[in-house]
Amino acid sequence: MSLVHALLAVPHARVARCAANAVRRMSCRASAATTTCSSLVQADWLHGHLSDEDLIILDATQRLDREQNTASPDAEAFLACRIPGAKYVDVGGRLSEPGLRNARGDLLHNMRPAAGALAAELASLLGVRAEAAHLVLYSSRHVMWATRLWWLLHSSGFPGRVSVLDGGMQAWRARGYATESGPPPAEPEGREGPPSGGPSPR
Repeated sequence: MSLVHALLAVPHARVARCAANAVRRMSCRASAATTTCSSLVQADWLHGHLSDEDLIILDATQRLDREQNTASPDAEAFLACRIPGAKYVDVGGRLSEPGLRNARGDLLHNMRPAAGALAAELASLLGVRAEAAHLVLYSSRHVMWATRLWWLLHSSGFPGRVSVLDGGMQAWRARGYATESGPPPAEPEGREGPPSGGPSPR
């Protein structure tokens, strides 16, 4: 079994924990004199760069059913409280491949999507050239949803920059920064926005 196939067979929570460790190992701090693109960014950094044209903030929050090892979108949390300008991404639904089974016929949950499906979903979500984007990922609950998305993007060769918000929504709110609630504003004409109340059908 190749390394890639071995990784794809690992339950998503374990992959996400490995990704979280990788994010922290790759992280580097930005000094006052030098701005460095990091795999891990702080709430203060993100607050100071909200107006950057290339910045796209993605909320990857999901609900986890530990008994079934399945994830479902938590768009309610996104609508209730999010970082200003954030888009919602359904990691367990639209960025996972449904219906896959192992050699014994057991259903495999939350598997990595095919490259074409992942590329199409990202193109629809981002609305900009991928290589021009700096994605900052966060979760309102467990960090594993943000780090799973980080792993998906890096393992698929995503050409843009990808960072995870250190501490997620909790760190953002602890600093006293503003949040948004309710349906997100409409995207400019020609760009498809995030779902207003949940993920759109596949």
